[in-house]
Amino acid sequence: MREQALEAQGCATLAQAAALVDEGTGCLVIVEEALAEEDLPTLREALGRLPAWADLPLILVGRDAGALALLAAQAFPGSGNVTLLGRPLAPATLVSAVQMSLRASARQREVGELLAARDEALHRRDEFMAMLAHELRNPLAPMRNALEIMRLCKIEVPMVMESVSILERQVGHIVRMVDDLMDVARLERGKVMLQRARVDLNRVVAAAAESCLPQAQARGHRVAVHFAAGALPVDADAVRVEQIVCNLVTNALKFTTEPGEIRVRTWAEGDDAFFAVEDPGIGFEPAVAAELFAPFMQMNPTLARSTGGLGIGLTIVQRLTQLHGGTVSASSEGPGKGARFIVQLPLAEGASATETPAGPAPRPAKPLRVVVIEDNADIRDSLRTLLTLWGHEVRTAADGKRGLDLVRAAPPDVALVDIGLPGVSGYQVAQLIRQRFASRRIRLIAVTGYGQASDRERALAAGFDAHLLKPVAPEALQRELAG
Repeated sequence: MREQALEAQGCATLAQAAALVDEGTGCLVIVEEALAEEDLPTLREALGRLPAWADLPLILVGRDAGALALLAAQAFPGSGNVTLLGRPLAPATLVSAVQMSLRASARQREVGELLAARDEALHRRDEFMAMLAHELRNPLAPMRNALEIMRLCKIEVPMVMESVSILERQVGHIVRMVDDLMDVARLERGKVMLQRARVDLNRVVAAAAESCLPQAQARGHRVAVHFAAGALPVDADAVRVEQIVCNLVTNALKFTTEPGEIRVRTWAEGDDAFFAVEDPGIGFEPAVAAELFAPFMQMNPTLARSTGGLGIGLTIVQRLTQLHGGTVSASSEGPGKGARFIVQLPLAEGASATETPAGPAPRPAKPLRVVVIEDNADIRDSLRTLLTLWGHEVRTAADGKRGLDLVRAAPPDVALVDIGLPGVSGYQVAQLIRQRFASRRIRLIAVTGYGQASDRERALAAGFDAHLLKPVAPEALQRELAG
């Protein structure tokens, strides 16, 4: 080996070889006598610890090729890179086999480096997306608060009322795009966990269709919903299924250029529940149906840019449907002939759906003393105005230290705390309040632009009772204030 400029190391036992095996090992040459050693499991474990991209080339040397093949299959059942060499063995043959194995290992390491680079790029992308979402949510929060304040002021001027409605729709549109971007990243990384419960698909579809009505009416469309005769019980995450329906209806609205009717229908076949969303819009060539679910796919970029959208809504639909154990398909008779999307979900076994529909957000029984700790002046001031209009007593602070001083001077009923505060973070604020006011019940609500599941878990671990994502919907804030 040394004469051929190959670096080699001899081992007396398989245990010694196992101790030397790592990502830099080029190949392993084993004689058939060693395959009977009791250290064979140790070597298999060492091979199993190598990265997923590594399939270490093994060269086995023995007298009987048939017997050696059987031994190889038994000794290394998970290996796909085994070379068998018979005795007597010419040195040139062994050198040639080793050289080929080393080339294979080099290619594997190249793949490993590419995978590592991809993972690093995905990690950096996820970090960027989280920061982008946070930076976008901060200006959206006071905008949504201001719109609610304008509604509460009941300005009966048609032009103002129409402007408020336009702003509400556009703020909602931006919020949905931010949420979609984060969802795509989470779905790709397998970080979306479903909160399953027994629900009636009819009710979920009805709620989703109702939430899409303002957007449909603004575009001059109608939404017609036809339900199955009976309940369609499914074990599903109602919020995520509603998201699927909304994305499909929004997609139908976007690609229906003339005022028309968007049809939503539910039914059951065998052990499955179905719902379909049909539109009379621009349609597509049947051959590209499967491509519609690819991330950032735009069937008509010019149209998409005029109506808004990132080309990820259908990707989210497909991946959320698959998480539920279902399927989604798209069909069209051709350009200009509309489109139809069908989602299939397994029907739940056993009793029918028993969930109760959500009612209006509860309101606190009495005015509350509220402390708002937020470094963004627009968010802080708009929250103070909104809470005051709701009848609560409000004090505000621009950082964690002054917020703690306010709490210490007069403990509130509720504290709304931003996480990314200067100096003392929101997490530290919550921990200190819990330590210093252990005997007093103060409801702590994190109001933040960081929406990862890990952010919510960290907030609850720090002592918060709830974690609200900016921009907070007024009804969600009302519900959390009521406790």
